[in-house]
Amino acid sequence: MAERRMYSGTARSIAACCASGVLAALLAATPSAAAGHGGGVPEGPRGEGFYHASRGLVEHGRHGTLIRAQRLTGVAAFAGADNWRVLYRSVTPQGRAVAVSGTVAIPHGRPPAGGRPVLSWLHGTTGVADACAPSRDTANGPAHDYLQAMQDTVAPWVARGYAVTRTDYQGLGTDGTHSYLVGEAEARAAADLTRAAHQLSRHLSNEWVAYGHSQGGHAAVFAADLANRWTPELRLVGAAALAPGSQLSKAVPALREQPLAGVSDFFPLIVRGAQTVRPVPDKDIFTPKALAVAGDADRLCSAQLRDPGSWGSLKSDEIFRKDADLTSLDKVLADNEPGLLSPRVPVLLAQGGKDTVIQPAWTAALGEQLRANGVHVTSYTYPGADHRGVLSASLPDVTRWIDDLFGRPRG
Repeated sequence: MAERRMYSGTARSIAACCASGVLAALLAATPSAAAGHGGGVPEGPRGEGFYHASRGLVEHGRHGTLIRAQRLTGVAAFAGADNWRVLYRSVTPQGRAVAVSGTVAIPHGRPPAGGRPVLSWLHGTTGVADACAPSRDTANGPAHDYLQAMQDTVAPWVARGYAVTRTDYQGLGTDGTHSYLVGEAEARAAADLTRAAHQLSRHLSNEWVAYGHSQGGHAAVFAADLANRWTPELRLVGAAALAPGSQLSKAVPALREQPLAGVSDFFPLIVRGAQTVRPVPDKDIFTPKALAVAGDADRLCSAQLRDPGSWGSLKSDEIFRKDADLTSLDKVLADNEPGLLSPRVPVLLAQGGKDTVIQPAWTAALGEQLRANGVHVTSYTYPGADHRGVLSASLPDVTRWIDDLFGRPRG
């Protein structure tokens, strides 16, 4: 049985009446919302072209509005639901309008009074290459092994009547560089897709929850802090973060001095994310060995980066030059530390005791940091679970916690 450490309880958040009015106005102004099935939103081109839109098209409209939507089938679709692949508008932390891709699943059947609650699933690390985007997944896709585990985790929520949105994040699958572990970009992508989903159905609640794993856990905490200001007509009621990325700036210098294997594939992704914020040239920080495989991050997904012929051949102390100035990199990581945040909604943290990717001590420290900031935190620890195992180990507890947020009966 999992060891559980319970902290402050949760209370259901109630959307303000003015937020409901703003949402109603947004839906009334949207042709697709009136149709209730995506009518009025262009399908756009099939294949690769779906993910690319002209600057004029991207900049024409508020953040969180659909650019195009297509019916989704295949391994990324859920049974018993209308599934959509979507392209929608968002804004980078630097203020640039961008197109972001993702998926939306709306269960069949009669929605409950007040509309279906919305669950925003935030995926963990797949890579920064466009092929690694979850909405592009296929049965033989380069990130399918991990994404299938995500699919299995989310499917019960669709079966229980939750509408599920899944952003690919800014720059993953679409034009530009993926802002890996840049919290504000992650949170905006999640909130904007939740707003966009309301254009596909008028039967969605304006209340939603963020729920993510690893990189997605990092994103979920940032969504908890930012979303209710970014999309104020919606109401994020809480965030569940499984093995979330944290203690980021402390990890790089520590691992830099230790010859550890099995973690090197994360470093080029961290650098690529930082490069969306500050100048961090590869040639100024990487050793010749690392520089020789640096470009792999731009075309391979995480599983392939772990191969011996790529970043898997490097130990952690063989990546950064001894004379490298990592000030800019560390600054980006420090600025994107979730422990600095003070969300006004409840946060759940779940951690596997055998996790060798996100160390249990990091998540414990994050919990204490958030509590010190006045955040209502509920923590669960599963001693026998590793990094991926926490997905299934935590599911019963996360289900009860999220149901309580929405005031839904258990069972």
